[in-house]
Amino acid sequence: MSAERPRAGDGRRRGSAAAIAVAATTGALLIAFALTTGQDEAPAPPGHSAQSQRSTGDGPEVARTSPPSPRAHARSLPHSAPVGLEIEAIGVDVDDVVRLGLEPDGEIEAPQDYDAVGWYEHGPSPGQSGPAVIGGHVDSRTAPAVFYRLGELQPGDTVRVERADETTVGFTVYAVEQHPKDDFPTERVYGPTGGGPELRLITCGGRFDEATRSYRSNTVIYAELAPQS
Repeated sequence: MSAERPRAGDGRRRGSAAAIAVAATTGALLIAFALTTGQDEAPAPPGHSAQSQRSTGDGPEVARTSPPSPRAHARSLPHSAPVGLEIEAIGVDVDDVVRLGLEPDGEIEAPQDYDAVGWYEHGPSPGQSGPAVIGGHVDSRTAPAVFYRLGELQPGDTVRVERADETTVGFTVYAVEQHPKDDFPTERVYGPTGGGPELRLITCGGRFDEATRSYRSNTVIYAELAPQS
């Protein structure tokens, strides 16, 4: 990934019901990051690029797309790091949320544990104004990982994020998309939200390219803070 910004640390640990812990591989999470400024959210992170990941096969396909058109937003919350993630619809229940920064070469860091998810700590925290970004592996060379079923989510599904301040915020999915890496809509995914708190969940998607050892696409979930949060 091409950009230049700081690095990050790690977080707590627990696997999801939908993922299988695996041995370390040479692969890395595929995420294209390009947040923009222009609202009172957080420092702008990296530009759009990608990392590769070994695969068990072609990975889950996501055929449908829905242009993101968020509805009226709930009020924003103070900054508080995420420490847990629950997505009942796809069996994800994780309390291992690591902090992600950038590698020295400008690429986004990836969780070391395939059962963990990672939060881009230089962007908004979930519930804060703007698009909070959480990424996870889709699989390893041998088994499904935490976000293997991410593309099964549907508009209306709920994502819950536990925060360090002991609050839990709910987000409602409003769009599910799959984008080729070489045509990633960075502004739409990571750009300003008009001040509303939103969440992006990202993983690898599409077919796996054996020559480059990389998935060809990203699966992106768009969600907005639920009114009751």
